[in-house]
Amino acid sequence: MAHLKKNTRGAVPGLAVHFERKTDHHTNKEIDVSKSYLNQDLMADGSDMLSRFNERLNDVYCMKRDDVKALATWIVTLPEELTEAPYEQQSAFFEATTNFLNDRYGQENAVAAVVHYDETTPHLHYAFVPVVFDAKKARDKVSAKEVLTRHDLQTFHEDLDQYLKKMLPFYEQGILNNKTLPFENVAEIKRYNDQFNALKNELADIEDNIRAKQAVLQITAQALTEVDLAEKQIDAFKQDLSKNLFGKTVLKPDDLDRFKSVLATMKKATLQSQHETEEVKQTLGQVKAQLADIQADYQNLKETHQALQKRQREQQQMDYAMRDMLKNDYGVNSMKTSDVKARYVLYKLDHDELTKNKKTANSWLNTLMIAREDPDTKITPTRLDWGIEQLKALINRIIELTRDIFKGPSL
Repeated sequence: MAHLKKNTRGAVPGLAVHFERKTDHHTNKEIDVSKSYLNQDLMADGSDMLSRFNERLNDVYCMKRDDVKALATWIVTLPEELTEAPYEQQSAFFEATTNFLNDRYGQENAVAAVVHYDETTPHLHYAFVPVVFDAKKARDKVSAKEVLTRHDLQTFHEDLDQYLKKMLPFYEQGILNNKTLPFENVAEIKRYNDQFNALKNELADIEDNIRAKQAVLQITAQALTEVDLAEKQIDAFKQDLSKNLFGKTVLKPDDLDRFKSVLATMKKATLQSQHETEEVKQTLGQVKAQLADIQADYQNLKETHQALQKRQREQQQMDYAMRDMLKNDYGVNSMKTSDVKARYVLYKLDHDELTKNKKTANSWLNTLMIAREDPDTKITPTRLDWGIEQLKALINRIIELTRDIFKGPSL
C-alpha cells in the first residue's frame, strides 16, 4: 500500500521530472498520457518541487556530502476497495493521506504531493525533507535516520489506517485488508511476492551484466578495425614514397617498417584482448542460457502471482459479502477471538479436514473447551459438545496408532 524511499540531493531533479510530468518522453511505458490531465498537484502554490526543496534546505542545516539522504518519498497506492469508487472519493482519499503525512512529518518540510491517475494504479507521490531539531546546537537539521526511525516505520501503516477510517466515512475496509484473508493465503501470497521480486532483481542484474560485456566486445572489435586500417594506410603511403618524381625517397622505408612493427605489437596486444573477449563471449553465452531459464521462471512466477492476486480479490469479495450479511441480516457487528478460533476448528471437523498430529488435536480441543466455558459465546453449546467429543475420539485414535507403530509386528 505505502512504500518509503530515502534519496540523495542528486536524485531530486530526476524525481521532480517524474512527479511533475516535465517531459513527454517517459521511460515508464505504463504512463498513459491521455489520462495525465486527471493528475493532481495537492501543493499547487505557484512553485515547483525543486524550488521548494532548495528553499527548505536553505532554512535548515544539512551536511555537504553527496551521500546524505536529504529527501524522503512515500508512494501510497489507492486501495483495491476504491478502484471502482467515484473520482471524488479517490481524490478525498489522497487528500486525507496528504494531511496525515503533513501532520506526521511537518507541512513546512513537504516539497511535493502529486497524485498520478495516468498509470496502472492511481497513487500519491509525497516528498519531504526529513528535519529534526538539534537540541545541542539549537537549530533544525536534516536527518533521515532520526525522523524515519524503526518505530515510525513499524507504526506508519496502522496509524494511517486509523486516521483514514476516522476521516473518510466511505472508507471501511482499510489499507490493512490482508487481515481479512485466512492466514495460509496471506503467507502464500507473501512468499510468492518475495520470490517474484527476487527474480526481478536477479533478472535486472544479469541484463546489466550482459550490456556491460556487449560494450566490451564492441570496443575490442572497433580497436581491431582501426589497427587494420592504419596498416593499409602505411602500406599505401610507403608505396607512394618509393615512386616520387625524382626517384628519391623523402622518408626511409626502414623508418616505416619500424613504425609498422610497433603497429604489429599493438595488434598482438589487441588480439590477446580479443582472445580474452572470446572467453567473455563463452561466459556471455552461458549467462544468456541462464537468463533464458530465469525469464521462463519469471514468466511462470508472474502468472502464478497474477492468479494469486485474482484469488485474493475473489476472497476479499466473499469476505465483504459475508461481513455485509452478518451485519445487515443477522445484526453481528463483531466476533470474539475465541469464537473465531472455535468456528475454524468446527469447520475443519465438518469437512473431515482432520489432523494427524496429537499436539494440534489437543490445541483444537482446548480451543473448543474455552469457547464452551464462555457464557457469552454465540456458538450453540450442543455444537461445541459435538466438536469436543469428535476431538477426544480423534486424539484416542492418534494415540492407538502411535502405540501400534512403536509396538511393531508380533513374533
